[in-house]
Amino acid sequence: MGKYKGKHQRVMKRDFKQSRPDKWSEKSRSQPERSEYNNELFVEYYKKQGVVPEGQWEEFMEVLKTPLPTTFRINGTGKFATDLRDKLESDFLSNFNKDPIMVAGETLQPPRPLPWYSNKLAWHMSFSRGQLRKLPILAEIHELLKRENEAGSITRQEAVSMVPPLFLGVEPHHRILDMCAAPGSKTAQILEMLHAGTMMPTGIVVANDADAQRCNLLAHQTKRMCSPALIVTNHDATMYPIVTDHTAKESILFDRILCDVPCSGDGTIRKAPDIWRRWTPGNGNGLHPLQLRIALHACQMLKVGGRLVYSTCTFNPVEDEAVVAEVLRMTGSAMQLLDLSDHLPGLPRLPGLKKWYARDKIQYYSNWEEASQNGPHKLTKSMFPDAQSDELPLERCMRILPHHSDTGGFFIAVFEKMAKYPQPAPKQEAAAAGSKRPRPQEPEPVIASNFNGSAQTAEASAEPPAVAMAADAAAMTDPADTAAMAAAVAANQRADAVLHNGTPEAAEPGIKLETPSTSGRQEGSITAAVVSSGEPTAATTAAGTAPGSVDAGEGPAAKRAKHTDIAEADGNTVPVVTSSAPLAPTPVPTPAAAGPSDDQDDKASPPQWGVRGGGGRNRGVGGRFKGLDPVVPVTDPEILSSISDFYGIAKDFPLWDQIITRSLEPGRPKRLYFVSSGVKHLLQNDDREALKVTMTGLKVFERQELKDGEQMCRYRIVQDGLPLLLPYVTRQVLQPTVQEFLNLIEGRSLYVPEEARAVPAVMGAAADAAPVPGDSAPAAGDSAPPAMDGASVANDVATDQEVKLEAEHQSNEANAAGDGAELAGGEPQKPRHTPEDSHTLEQIRGLKHGCCVVMLREGEAASLGLDTSKQTEDALSVHAPLAVAAWKGKGSINILVSKGMT
Repeated sequence: MGKYKGKHQRVMKRDFKQSRPDKWSEKSRSQPERSEYNNELFVEYYKKQGVVPEGQWEEFMEVLKTPLPTTFRINGTGKFATDLRDKLESDFLSNFNKDPIMVAGETLQPPRPLPWYSNKLAWHMSFSRGQLRKLPILAEIHELLKRENEAGSITRQEAVSMVPPLFLGVEPHHRILDMCAAPGSKTAQILEMLHAGTMMPTGIVVANDADAQRCNLLAHQTKRMCSPALIVTNHDATMYPIVTDHTAKESILFDRILCDVPCSGDGTIRKAPDIWRRWTPGNGNGLHPLQLRIALHACQMLKVGGRLVYSTCTFNPVEDEAVVAEVLRMTGSAMQLLDLSDHLPGLPRLPGLKKWYARDKIQYYSNWEEASQNGPHKLTKSMFPDAQSDELPLERCMRILPHHSDTGGFFIAVFEKMAKYPQPAPKQEAAAAGSKRPRPQEPEPVIASNFNGSAQTAEASAEPPAVAMAADAAAMTDPADTAAMAAAVAANQRADAVLHNGTPEAAEPGIKLETPSTSGRQEGSITAAVVSSGEPTAATTAAGTAPGSVDAGEGPAAKRAKHTDIAEADGNTVPVVTSSAPLAPTPVPTPAAAGPSDDQDDKASPPQWGVRGGGGRNRGVGGRFKGLDPVVPVTDPEILSSISDFYGIAKDFPLWDQIITRSLEPGRPKRLYFVSSGVKHLLQNDDREALKVTMTGLKVFERQELKDGEQMCRYRIVQDGLPLLLPYVTRQVLQPTVQEFLNLIEGRSLYVPEEARAVPAVMGAAADAAPVPGDSAPAAGDSAPPAMDGASVANDVATDQEVKLEAEHQSNEANAAGDGAELAGGEPQKPRHTPEDSHTLEQIRGLKHGCCVVMLREGEAASLGLDTSKQTEDALSVHAPLAVAAWKGKGSINILVSKGMT
């Protein structure tokens, strides 16, 4: 619940019955005038600190009062990035190489690449909004940047914000944590570095933010990168959970951590001029404890030999050098400050300070002893330099000032972990951060591990959930809570009995259990266990019980149990989704074979890859965090086999192991996502669901139902997932000529002549009958579906995200069927393009009715300087070959992407 903001807060519809007067008021002005760009306390404070070198103060202040220039970087590092750079230079920036361009008596400064960013992939433009409107060439550049930013080819990002990821030294096998990631521009930059290799990276990027709404912004920003190696989480960075690897029996730590901590933000004053009015030294003093806690917890989560980058967008040494010095003091020799002054030689920077001051509302203090004698205040010992900090190499820190290269302000410090060190006690950490008492802990545990460091499997496991809840129940003092926890413990013990012994009869006598029937459905798939109202049940599958599949049925008290995943049977039938092994389901052990053998006690195996998350209103099952979309592994052989056979997915693609869905709906899920092996490993070991995952996985398939239900495969390829899938797709691929491809992109459809129309196959045809593109004849056994008019064909290609395309698909199919010169409503029909190349017609004849991939032929594309090789440089969308997902209908081929993407 949010904080109450008073009776005059306008938040409901009824609050707006009386509209506000349409009248100008000085109070409504959001930004101050340039004459108001001043703050005497700001000037006094930073002159006292000596942040700006002598003789540069006037220049420093003058630049702070000017607007921040536009900067952007081209995403990726491969051939497509350099092609876009060359296109930008030749078509848009070449005009600035001629005579100087004047606008309103001012000479425009030409765009220039940032000298410290490699391969001229980051650019700086100092055009004002007025100049963009007055000069057509500038308006074209502005439109290009907006369009390419939406497509994911470039990212508009402040220049100094690009610097911290460059000091991380990311490699494809690294596990990286961005602790305060929103809005996500640095996270996207890290993803590019992770995908710099030629193979799918084994590392992952975990992007976290404490604010749920900012997590949504973070997910939107990083979604453009189309990476399956990303997890977005929502946690307080000071108490981020640490997951245990049950196979290695050790904590899963990170190779690289970025701590771009919350700060007072005066380094961004050029783009947020309102900071001039509200800046005080107290802003930085109040954030110092939080910044220190985040940095210390990051040190705990970092591997030995790993690198930690601490950064802020403020000039304040209390938020900068003071935090760095305290981290070094508390960690001793375990953390070392790196000297990277030779890195990025074209970037102007200043060394860190050795001496600084802290100020309260009254005066400045140079040391803690002096400040502590002046009564109560909000200053802490960690804010001050001391004799120990004098010996620390704080000059290795880096401070970027705006007037040095026309940027914002930034501070960066790079640590390396040299050895393990004991975790500080909560009271010590709180005292170091300036708190009088330890911060309250989150509901989730800081260390997420199984009890005794061992994994739980379907065949052999102890009873850690019951043990954990029994311990919680013993610690409770409220009788109602104790009874609720005891009921939950009993429910879990009954479920464990079913899991160990394999039969419902082995559970507590008198308890009626219903197990899901597998008749008519193959094992090893997403199934639904029906929980009858009023009966406590334990849903099981052949491979074990998924998290959240137990219904205690003990009434309201049991439903309040904190650590249980209970499906509330309140008189209605509740579906409980479970998941089993992907290929051959593991048989349920008999009572005689239940339990681990003596020689297996010391062996550890990863927990079962099962359902996690979900729950909340109107959902019968779920994890610890309600209201979040679940992560459900997809192992249904019917679904995966149909996809594999229809598209000819190569065997080396992990289709059976790393496909998930984000819904608990039974049957066929609407969307299928792919996660990398690193993401699967982390989520699989997080069996206690300590991580609050808000987004993960790359969408690769989406369910596509026809009205008549006759189709070979019920899932189409999503454009976002095409770069990842393309190297593994061997069927349903069409390679037209360059002109035919352009006609398809411009007209959004191609008319299929009668001689090239294959007879569509019916769902359930033999997989072996599906032809490879280029076969001269359709597969045997194909049968023609009922005739479809333009209105019904629209249902073939329309999805929730593509409703706007429905009318166009209707038009295309109406043209293909020859339904007249005009469509309903009197609109003239669009000219239809028909492929004429014999090889193209032969390929079309071999395509099945449904989704297909259209890409240029390698030979013709090479003559245009384009790369259409299926072997992409990595999985990011910016590196994908020129290919598009399309739908092969009865009489036409329609592309399945929006106009903005084409």
